[in-house]
Amino acid sequence: MKLEQMINENYRLFSEGDELLARYILNHKDSIPQLSITDLAERCLSSKSSILRFSQKIGFSGYTEFKNYIRWEILNQINRENEQDYGDIIKSQIEKTIDGIEIEYLKEVVRRIDQSRNVYIAGTGVLHQNMAAELQRVFLGVGKNLQVIPLDINSSLHQLVVEQMTDEDMFIIFSSSGNNPVIKDSLSIPLIKEVKILGITASKSNWLATHAHYNIHVYSEDDRRTGVTNIFSSSSFYCIIELLIFYYSDYKVNEK
Repeated sequence: MKLEQMINENYRLFSEGDELLARYILNHKDSIPQLSITDLAERCLSSKSSILRFSQKIGFSGYTEFKNYIRWEILNQINRENEQDYGDIIKSQIEKTIDGIEIEYLKEVVRRIDQSRNVYIAGTGVLHQNMAAELQRVFLGVGKNLQVIPLDINSSLHQLVVEQMTDEDMFIIFSSSGNNPVIKDSLSIPLIKEVKILGITASKSNWLATHAHYNIHVYSEDDRRTGVTNIFSSSSFYCIIELLIFYYSDYKVNEK
């Protein structure tokens, strides 16, 4: 997983200081491997302890592992193929995502969406929150109201909604890794209440896929090292959104 993805997955956990650190690191990534934790703290007007906590927050044991990961990512970027047919790569991502979905399974998912008393949607990070909003928008166009809620368990809105959830409701979550700690925290009560969970993830084997009642896998080729993994994931995720609304519309027509 690219550093940008790690930051995006954990963005909701960031303090204001973490956001400033993330901005500096992403804007000066090439120089990070040469900086000690003290050097980085001075450049960011931060502290060594803050940088250590930031490194751990996005999944590393400490700053040394974090710095080495960036060095490895830079080397992979340098060694990747100089030219890529990005159109064909994106097309391949979408085709493999569609080929991996069983139509009857997708029909069961839209049936569950239709039959659910309430359907809630959430996403980890800004990218997936935008996907949640898009899913809400397209379903509203066909008369089905889906509610976007925050995943943060400290949010008053999240707490209020979870208190009212029942086994007649559905909760849809967008996530690349499916292993973000905030997902585990936010689903603890809904799972106990037997709320139907749909995970839409870019990884087949992950915590969300294991615990969700339904899981749709979005194809991703991180090992291609093309440097545009985020674009692949976005294209394929939005492909799933379109498939869901098309099959839902078809279901409603045939229901009549």
